[in-house]
Amino acid sequence: MVTLPSRPRVVPVLTVDPGAIRRTGGQLLAASTQVDDLGTFVAGTARIGDWHGPASVAYHDAIVPTGRRADAMSLALRGVAQRVATHADEMTDLRDRRVDLVDRRDHLQQQIAHLETRATGEVTPEELADLQDDCRRVQGEVDAFESDLTAWSTAITTEEGAMNDAFTRVLDLAAVDRLYGGVADPADAALDTKPPAGASPQAVNAWWDGLTTAQQQAIIAAAPGAIGNLDGIPAGARDDANTVALDRDLADWRNADAQGVMTDDERQWLANAEAAQDARDEIEGRVDPVTGLPIESQIYLYDPSAFDGDGAIAVSAGNVDTADNVAVLTPGFGTDGESAPYQADRAATVYESSRFLDPTASNATLFWIGYDAPDNLPWTGEGWDGAGVATEGAAEDGGARLADLVDGLRASRDGDDAHLTAIGHSYGSTTTGHAAHDHGLDVDDLVFVGSPGVGGDTDSAADTGVDPDHVWAGANSRDPVTYLANHGWFHGETLGGAGLGDDPAEDDFGAHRFQAEDVSRPDLPDFDQHSLYFDHDTESLHNLSEIINGNYDGVLTADPNHDPWYAGVHDPELDREPTTQVTR
Repeated sequence: MVTLPSRPRVVPVLTVDPGAIRRTGGQLLAASTQVDDLGTFVAGTARIGDWHGPASVAYHDAIVPTGRRADAMSLALRGVAQRVATHADEMTDLRDRRVDLVDRRDHLQQQIAHLETRATGEVTPEELADLQDDCRRVQGEVDAFESDLTAWSTAITTEEGAMNDAFTRVLDLAAVDRLYGGVADPADAALDTKPPAGASPQAVNAWWDGLTTAQQQAIIAAAPGAIGNLDGIPAGARDDANTVALDRDLADWRNADAQGVMTDDERQWLANAEAAQDARDEIEGRVDPVTGLPIESQIYLYDPSAFDGDGAIAVSAGNVDTADNVAVLTPGFGTDGESAPYQADRAATVYESSRFLDPTASNATLFWIGYDAPDNLPWTGEGWDGAGVATEGAAEDGGARLADLVDGLRASRDGDDAHLTAIGHSYGSTTTGHAAHDHGLDVDDLVFVGSPGVGGDTDSAADTGVDPDHVWAGANSRDPVTYLANHGWFHGETLGGAGLGDDPAEDDFGAHRFQAEDVSRPDLPDFDQHSLYFDHDTESLHNLSEIINGNYDGVLTADPNHDPWYAGVHDPELDREPTTQVTR
């Protein structure tokens, strides 16, 4: 007689969306920041220093309770928001544990079915003993499964209870005041020790690392603007802070719009904020070609009012803090905050291609709208700054900002260096050239694509300060923007500041030129070719990805342009048949 193992229980269904839980926590954190702003207002601007007398005393006494309640409510909301974030992590773990339990149960079911089949046939005494041993072994596995299933179910109940308690403790103002009234905000003392403006990214990083987790979380909630755009702060913390700021701004300005009290400036800022949100959604809506999971995004820079309303936004595809390979994309003419979704599409595409071509490495691609690129034309009624595309002023200023960004990326990694590649497209290549030449850009590879020139003082790859073996240029032979660069002996930048510098794809410059032709190219120059360098299945994207991954042997090189004094520019790529390169 054989005692068969008992059947394992069915694993209950667990319907949970950790992403939605995290978004709820983010909204609560944004609400706590809004309430904290009220407390700060009451303690500061709302107080009228040069008003004296009985009415002044009565007024100031009357607003004190409002400020106290605002500060207490901010702390209460912050605590709940942090518990919600923990809940998202716990439910993610419980969801993963359920997958393991289901797999184990399926395996046990198969083993038991096999044992039942063996038990129904004729067996010898020796086979019977072996069968009973197998039954006892499987029963032991069933018992372990049942124990783990019970522990999993208990963990769900415990976690749900903890969440209920977190909300119940702050259901009314009396409870909030009892728990948090008069409690000092840990962000205040931490911010008092913040390095002064102009401090190095290394000093900023050392300060941040020296704070407790509670202090860091408090700053993110109470003063996200203090660190969200600060070089030296890790990308993950910047993303947390900028997410709080973005959620708060969207709530505030959408409410102002609904109430009909929005100013023209606020309407532009809202457009930039919505563009930042759309950029993040664009990236997170894409799938990692290796894992099949949504691509992670980080908001690295968020300032919707920067540059007179043009906005400053940078969002990554991938984790900047941990990626083996990090690429920074600097766009050019026509770029402002509202173009963030378009740039996010490019960043995600570069990420997909880089991962596809080297599944063994982790990647992050950051698009950076962090300088005042020429973007307006006079006939649009929005000013003349688009005319600046013919001169280097915006690129010089942007180069300084890009160098600061790279220094911050390096410092925030705490010695865990990534393979870092700076890619400048169009006027962004001029900006990237100035960052390298003027400020010693600390990158492993420097790439110019579709360049109208890389700066008047940069006459060769060696002038960039980057090893010439790691300076690259991609130029589509039908891209008319590349024709604007200086060629041969004639240098336009010598004529009253006009011109943007030399062609990095020319032989005299000394960079490695890579193939960047497109199968769609027409016979004549076409401005549409200027926008194809980051498209999937192109020569350009393939080569950019290989450079980003440090796989230099995989780069398809091209012969450089040549401009003898006695003739015009000769481009060997004009007659080569373009190829399709699989990048996904």
